Amino acid sequence: MREGTSGFWVTKKRGAISIGYEDYGVSEFGGGDFEKTYYLDKENAKKFVRALKKEYHGSLKKMIREAFGENFSDPDFWNFCKENGITYTDSTWSG
Repeated sequence: MREGTSGFWVTKKRGAISIGYEDYGVSEFGGGDFEKTYYLDKENAKKFVRALKKEYHGSLKKMIREAFGENFSDPDFWNFCKENGITYTDSTWSG
């Protein structure tokens, strides 16, 4: 259960995109913090942006917020990527 969240962040570097968020006080981690980051390489970043632009407008961060919510819904992101043939890697941290 996500107790508190930092919202999400987006970083673009050399055509690749990273999307991440940090949750605070997560009960599954004994009240600890949890961080998740998704990485899309250059090819998949292009597919991701193209797919977002079919339904949303504005900056990349605005389109992501509209598509996946202010607190970033992992299941919505996973489904969106699956439906659009987008692959990504991810990493997590908890403490």
